[in-house]
Amino acid sequence: MSRMGRLVVVSLLVLGGCSVPSLEDLEAERGVRITVDYSPSFKTGCIVMRTQDEANPANFTEQTVESSALSRQTPPLELRALRRGDWSKKVRVTLTAHEQTCAGKAVDRVELVGEVGRSLAAVLATPDVDGDGYVATLGGSRGGTDCDDGDVRTNPSLPEICDDKDNNCVGGADEGLTRIAMFRDADGDGVGGEAIQHCVPTSGVWGYATTGGDCRDDDPAVIPGKTDVCDDKDNNCDGATDEGSDKNWYQDGDQDGSLSVATVKVQCGQPDASYRQRFQSEAFDCNDHDGNNTPGRVESCDNADNNCDGNADEVFPTKGTSCNLPSVSCAGTWACTGDQVAVECNARAPRLFYPDRDGDGDGDQNATVDEVCANETPQVGHVENVHGDCDDVDPAARSGLAEVCDAIDNNCNAGVSDEPLSCGGTLRDVVSYHLSSDSQDWRTVAVGQGGYPVWVAGRAGKLAVRKAPNLKFESFSYGDTANPSPPDGSPPLNTNHCGDHNWTVSWVDSAGSVYLGGEGGWVTKHSGTSVVCAPGTLPTTDNITGMVGFESGGVTTLYVSNSGGHLYRWVPGPNPFTELHNNNLNYYGFHALREEFLLAVGGGTGGGSGQKIVSYAVTAGGPATPSTHTLIPNNVGGYAKAVWMGDADKACAVGDGGAAWRWDGATTWDKTDAPSAFDFTSVVMRYDAQSPQNPLNEQCYMVDKRTGGTGGKLHRLTPYGWAKGPDLTGSLANVPLNDIAITAAGDLWIVGEDGRVFHYPEP
Repeated sequence: MSRMGRLVVVSLLVLGGCSVPSLEDLEAERGVRITVDYSPSFKTGCIVMRTQDEANPANFTEQTVESSALSRQTPPLELRALRRGDWSKKVRVTLTAHEQTCAGKAVDRVELVGEVGRSLAAVLATPDVDGDGYVATLGGSRGGTDCDDGDVRTNPSLPEICDDKDNNCVGGADEGLTRIAMFRDADGDGVGGEAIQHCVPTSGVWGYATTGGDCRDDDPAVIPGKTDVCDDKDNNCDGATDEGSDKNWYQDGDQDGSLSVATVKVQCGQPDASYRQRFQSEAFDCNDHDGNNTPGRVESCDNADNNCDGNADEVFPTKGTSCNLPSVSCAGTWACTGDQVAVECNARAPRLFYPDRDGDGDGDQNATVDEVCANETPQVGHVENVHGDCDDVDPAARSGLAEVCDAIDNNCNAGVSDEPLSCGGTLRDVVSYHLSSDSQDWRTVAVGQGGYPVWVAGRAGKLAVRKAPNLKFESFSYGDTANPSPPDGSPPLNTNHCGDHNWTVSWVDSAGSVYLGGEGGWVTKHSGTSVVCAPGTLPTTDNITGMVGFESGGVTTLYVSNSGGHLYRWVPGPNPFTELHNNNLNYYGFHALREEFLLAVGGGTGGGSGQKIVSYAVTAGGPATPSTHTLIPNNVGGYAKAVWMGDADKACAVGDGGAAWRWDGATTWDKTDAPSAFDFTSVVMRYDAQSPQNPLNEQCYMVDKRTGGTGGKLHRLTPYGWAKGPDLTGSLANVPLNDIAITAAGDLWIVGEDGRVFHYPEP
C-alpha cells in the first residue's frame, strides 16, 4: 500500500533559544526520525511536533502538519526532529493532535525522549469516524468535542432540532424546543399508544403520533377501525381475536376423502397439504390410517370396518366358523377370499417337516416326514420342506454344501470322488517297501507339528519314518532283511535301530525326533539319523501305555503312563525320570494339550471291567494332583483304552465293548453307544481353534481291532451321533487297527497289523 504519510510535511517551523539558522544547516543536523501513527479518519485537524534540547530546554523547534496535508495522507507519518549541531545528542519530542486547526482543542499528546541517530514511534488517538471534522470525546483530558462520533448530525457546530439527538453536544437531546401533547407510535402505524409530551418531530423522524388509542403499539396490523382477519390478533382493537373465522383444520391421513376428528389443529393457516377444513355436517373417518375405512364405503371381507358403522365384515356371517375339505387332512375355517368379496374354506395341505439332528438346516433324507397342520406346532429340531441331508448327525455333510478336503461326502453326492484336486489324494493304503511285511505289526503312529515327519512303530523293534510328503518311508526296524536297492525306490534299511522291543506309544518333537515307549517299561529317542538308544527302561517293567511331550525354553518334558497305574515325568538328561503318582489302576491311554492338565484312562485292577478316567493338575517341575472323573453310565464292561483332548474343555475317550465317551470340561463323561460291541483301540478329536465355526470341530475319529473275518474299521463320532465315513479303501484283509493320529490340518494316519498303514490324503 502506498503511504503518503512517509513524506515529511512541514507547514510551519519555529526556532527558539538561538539565532535562526538556514534550512540547509538544519537539514545537515537532522538526527532523530519520528514515526507517528494516528486514527485514519483524522483528516481535518493539525499535528504539532515540538523538539527541545534535553540539556537546554530553551533550545527548541516546532513543526506542524495541517489538515491540507492530513487529508491527502494515510498514517503513519514519518517526520524528523530538527536540531542544531550545537545542541546535545539527546532531545525531547512532544507530539500534539488538535481538532479542526492547530489552534483547536488538543485531543491527544505524546512525549518522547531520544538520541541522534535513533528512531522514535508515537501513537495519537484522533478518531473522527463520521468525518465531520470533530474528534470523539475519549474521557479525561483526551479526546475532542464530538459527543456522538458515529453520527454526522451531532457536533458542536450544529443547531438543535427535534430528532431525539443532542445535535449541538450541549445540554442533551432536543433541549430548549417547545413540547406538546403527543403519543408514542412504536410500530409506525400512525396511531399511538402511550401519551407523552414531546417536541414536533423534524421531517424523517418517526415513532410519534398526534392520535392515540392503539391497543398494541408493537404491531402495525393492530389499530382501531381496522378490518379483522384470521391472524391470531385483535386487528380492530375491539377486544376479540379472529371473530367469525373457522380455525379448525383436520387431516386426511389416508387420503380417502374423510377427515379424522383426532387430528384437529386450531390455527389460521392450513398446517400442510394433508389438512383441510370440514364441510358442514361432514362425517368423520373412523380409521384415518386405512383408506379402506371411510363413511359410506361398501363393506369388504377384510377384518375392517369399511363403512364406519361400528362393525367389521357384518355381511359375511359364516366367516370364522369351521369347515373341512375332503382333499386335505387338516381342518380349516371360512375365511375371506383374496379379492375380499366372499369367504372360502382355508383348509390347506399340511406343512412337511424333517428331522435335523445336527442343526445344519437340512433334514434327514431317509427320515419319516412329520406332517404339521396350521393349528399344530412343529417338533423342535425339524426343518420344513428340506430333506437332502445324507448324514443327519454330521454338520459337515448336507445337500448343497461345498466339497472340501476331509474324506467325507460333504455335498451328499454319493461319495467323495468330487473332492477338489487340491486335496492331493484319498484315504487309502500307503504303498511303501518298508511297510509291506506281514511281520510288521504297527502299534503306534505320531506326526510332527507341521504334519511331518510321520513315525510308525510296532512290535519286534519295527520303526519307520516318512520325512516329507510324497517320500517313501525309511526303515530303522530291528530284524528286517537288508536290501540295498528296494524295488519301489525306497531308501535302504538303516542299521541304527533300538533293538528288539515292542513299541506301543510315540511322540514327535519340533526337531522331528521320535520318543518311543514300549512293553517292559522301555523308552528311547530316535532322531531319524544316528541314534543312541537311551535311556532304556523306566523304574518299572510295566508296559508303557501313554506318552505326551512339551517343549519350553529349549527343554523337552514328557509325561509317561503305564499299565501299572504309574505317572512319570521324563526330562532327558541325568536322572531323567520322576514318579509323580502311583495308584491301583491300569492306565491304557494318555493325552494332554498343556503341561498343567493331563488326562489318563484305564480300568480297575482285576475283573476286566470298571473303566476309570483320571485328570492330573500338574505343577511344572512339581507334583501332580489326581482327580477321578465320573462316567455316565459307570462300570460298563471292559477297560477305557484311549483318550484325546481337542481343546481345553473338549475330549473323547474309547474302550472295550464299543464304549465311547465325550467330555465338555466338567468331571463327568457321557457315554455314546457304538453301533456294535467291538473293542476300540485309539481315538483323536479334530478341533480348529482358529475357526470355531468349522463343522468338523469336536468330531472324534477312532479305530477298532475287531477280528473274525471283518477286520478293523474307522469310526467318526460327532456331537450328534455316529457319522458316515471316512471309509478306508484298498485291501483291508481282516487287519486289526491299533492307532490313529491327526494333524492340525485334518490329515489322518492309521496303523494296524501286517504292516498296514493308511493315510488321508494319500495320492
